[in-house]
Amino acid sequence: VVLAGRDPAALDDAAATVRTAGAGRVETLPFDALDPAGHDAVLDRAGDLVGDLDVVVLAFGVLGDQARDEQGGDGAVTVAATNYVGVVSAGLAAARRLRTQGHGTIVVLSSVAGERVRKANFVYGSSKAGADGFALGLGDSLAGSGVRV
Repeated sequence: VVLAGRDPAALDDAAATVRTAGAGRVETLPFDALDPAGHDAVLDRAGDLVGDLDVVVLAFGVLGDQARDEQGGDGAVTVAATNYVGVVSAGLAAARRLRTQGHGTIVVLSSVAGERVRKANFVYGSSKAGADGFALGLGDSLAGSGVRV
């Protein structure tokens, strides 16, 4: 198992939990959704550690603060960049890697907030709705490749 994330302490805790659950070998790698230029390298490094990647799980996002984000600043942009642009970039990187292998599964975890975007958290909800649409299209684009979303 390879776990990738931006908080080294949280990664170490998660790795310990996964080992306790029975995984023999657990590696950790730095990953930042806001660093699209590094997404291919993270997947390449994961492949270097374990060989073919059977399942890539994209499970990240930030909620933000709707009231504050509506007032300006870059909070809303960070939510959108993390939850949508990060998923697009990491999803495409995973698709390229798995397509080259000829097999694998990409799991995109989203949020019910993307199903029906609501006034109370529309920045977050709309970013998750975009990620949902991207995942559907990515799955369609991979038909026949041996890769599933």
